[in-house]
Amino acid sequence: MRIAIIGGGAAGTACAYALSRDNDDGNKIIHLYESCASLGGVATTTTTSTKMDNEEKKQTLVFNDGVQGGAESYRNTLMLLKECNCPDVNWLNVRVSFGKGKNNWTNYKSSESSLIREHREEIRKFGQLLKHVKRYEWYYAFRSIESVLSANSFSKDFRERIVYPLVALFFGTGNQTKNVSSVLFARVFTDERLRLYDYDERYFLSQTPRMMAFPPFEDVYRSMQEKIERQGVKVFLGRTVEKVERNRKTVKVYSRKRREGGADDEEKKEAAALCEDTYDRIVFACNTEQTEKMLTQTKMSFMEKFIFKNITYFDDVSVTHTDREYMERHYDETVGDMYFVKTYDDSPDKIEMSFDLKAYQPSLNQERCYQSIFLDRASDEHKWTKHEIDPKKTLLTKWWRQFGHTVQHFTRSVPLWRFVQGKRNTYYAGSYTLVNTHEIAIISGFAAAFRLGAKYPFEAEDDLGQFDLYLSLIHGTKRRKS
Repeated sequence: MRIAIIGGGAAGTACAYALSRDNDDGNKIIHLYESCASLGGVATTTTTSTKMDNEEKKQTLVFNDGVQGGAESYRNTLMLLKECNCPDVNWLNVRVSFGKGKNNWTNYKSSESSLIREHREEIRKFGQLLKHVKRYEWYYAFRSIESVLSANSFSKDFRERIVYPLVALFFGTGNQTKNVSSVLFARVFTDERLRLYDYDERYFLSQTPRMMAFPPFEDVYRSMQEKIERQGVKVFLGRTVEKVERNRKTVKVYSRKRREGGADDEEKKEAAALCEDTYDRIVFACNTEQTEKMLTQTKMSFMEKFIFKNITYFDDVSVTHTDREYMERHYDETVGDMYFVKTYDDSPDKIEMSFDLKAYQPSLNQERCYQSIFLDRASDEHKWTKHEIDPKKTLLTKWWRQFGHTVQHFTRSVPLWRFVQGKRNTYYAGSYTLVNTHEIAIISGFAAAFRLGAKYPFEAEDDLGQFDLYLSLIHGTKRRKS
């Protein structure tokens, strides 16, 4: 069986790993296409040089700028790193500062917060709601946090100042946070496999959870590439897939090598050539906007069109900088805080986030270095404080195209993936199938590989639990228990 995987991010790399790991007989020919010069997708590492305050010489800084870390529940990610002999992760206890001034609260000294004291009765009632959601998951599965909290008479201030910023931080849901499934959110507190925070009926949160910080992704994905290539995967880097044609029995992939600046005539000639390859199966591990462009020349099913239409993408931007004055103006910061989340005074349901890169990446050779994230350019750019960051202290500005956790995503996309997986010799993998986390991307790649005949690569029961849940929800099937 010839298999093409389009996209070399977390999902595509995980899929290639699982397929090639279970290919001792050599019956599977696996090709992985990635348009960039290295694997990793949005999990990237940047190297830059800058002159620091009170220093004459420039320093070289190396930092991750797309994905930073994850919870202890990211078991599939951790196991994959281990299996591919990747550098060790760093473990740290996360301290978060939410809001500013009278609206400030934290996960480690909440007893001192006037906001927490003001909403203490709602915090107690929230614990009762968590138990109810867990008991009746079938009822709450497709109800958003916003609808559930509103129906149970939780105040707007409690929702927007306390609950939504926490969800945005954990799931990376940004300004679409209120649309997240109430069941998914409740599991952050109630599911042993996913739990990040222990709910505190008096202070809401009162402990610093243990989280991992990734080593440089350029090293991580280099190790993963070496591993899957040793297992027989052919990796095409710097190759853009322009068109995919599907018929009943085969899939044709048309790709072109990206033309790099300064290429000689022979390289330009090679780059200009459109290559055609034929496969038995294809896994789209790129986002649905890219997939739709590849499939414009072929017929998409009604269900594929419907699912794609209900996944919305937003333009976000991250600014890596050393502007301490900016941070002091917009956040309440205590030495040791890692994450900072603020809401806009005129739109408390909208947020900006920053974090201390030095706290997350101890090897970073800089006393204080921050990354600030601004969300949804089309709707909210006029609210952004990005222009207040000193350009002289800006190290990197990077734009991102991210899918949003909209109501339509959870009601008209997530439940329907099972009806297109495996149809027309096609499978889909990526965090866009559920929620935007690195762990879900990894699991989605394993699930696509499983549907193509590979075994789930790990044996620990905790890892299997998360995999089985995803497989059931997104593929509509179950793993046969041994």
